[in-house]
Amino acid sequence: MKKTVLFVFLFILFSCSEEELKLECKYSEKICSAIEELSLNKKKWDDFNIKSYSMNLRFSCFCLTNDPYSVVVVENTLESVSGNEDWGYDGWPMTIDNIFLEMEKKIIDNPFSFEIKYNSKYGFPEESYFDMVEMIADEEIGYQITNFSPL
Repeated sequence: MKKTVLFVFLFILFSCSEEELKLECKYSEKICSAIEELSLNKKKWDDFNIKSYSMNLRFSCFCLTNDPYSVVVVENTLESVSGNEDWGYDGWPMTIDNIFLEMEKKIIDNPFSFEIKYNSKYGFPEESYFDMVEMIADEEIGYQITNFSPL
């Protein structure tokens, strides 16, 4: 009986094409492709299981200075943030996990244009840029992670 069940399972698994195994995406091809790329890189990040790290994080927009924040995350919890004290950091994604969530939200919002460059080793989004609406000025946002170092 076990052999029969195993045979049926393997038959079904190998008879499906790669496209049939992919989850159906309800967005445009561009959005689905970007979400898939984000998911692959998130998995790469998760596979490293890095819970503590330091990095410089820069937000580029028309709302604050372009100086980077120095961020330390310990056991997946924001430990310290320095830089841009006059501006603060409330409401900004300050951990890599939160940045992945922010990227996914922005992609799903179907921006006019966007670009994300992932770190080739760890998978986190090193640089990203989103222009959400073509005809609106000053709503563009970018994120840049530099000097990443596992602790």
